Amino acid sequence: MPKVRMKVEASGSLAELSKAYPDATFRILTSISTDAGHMTLVEIESLEPGTVTDILEDDSDVLTYEVLHTDDHKAVIQFLQDSEPGAGIAARESGNPPPFPLVLRDGWIHAESTTTHDRLSAFKDQLDAVGVKYELLSITQSHDPTELLTERQREFVSKALEHGYYDSPRGSSLTDLADALNVNKATASGILHRAEGAIIKEFMEEASMEEDSTSR
Repeated sequence: MPKVRMKVEASGSLAELSKAYPDATFRILTSISTDAGHMTLVEIESLEPGTVTDILEDDSDVLTYEVLHTDDHKAVIQFLQDSEPGAGIAARESGNPPPFPLVLRDGWIHAESTTTHDRLSAFKDQLDAVGVKYELLSITQSHDPTELLTERQREFVSKALEHGYYDSPRGSSLTDLADALNVNKATASGILHRAEGAIIKEFMEEASMEEDSTSR
């Protein structure tokens, strides 16, 4: 599965604070919907708590807020909004739970997570649907290679590599490979074909994701 680094445009008073105070650190520890509204817990460093609460006080979307902790270095503040932010809706609808803590910087939420190609595509579609801007920063494969092929497929591909089946010119024929694996030619051909299809599909999906990330 791909490991994705991306940033999503944030909204609301916290996003504006992060733009106004670029040296401060904002970490969104959790953000969940409750019966009373949508609750967010944020840890803020290098910014006076009073500056944050003043902004929350003036935000018409904030129902309540509470300073849970404060010391010389940081403050932890919980606040309740009447609705869930668009990015949160997109994550929930696409089956991508946010990888907390999230870093908020200069109006953008930065996140790194491991997901499937289908879920990443669904997340992007949902972000587009709710009008939230985003940017894919990098996509790398983080899957365990053993998850891509079945044990039998890995055995056949390994044997094919060992016998030079994929060399040019080939070091062995399909018949030779089938004999080495103690199966008939049709069985060897079918298993190799499915394994090759899985490998090629994974490669092309990753290449497509990389192209998409550079085009946004």
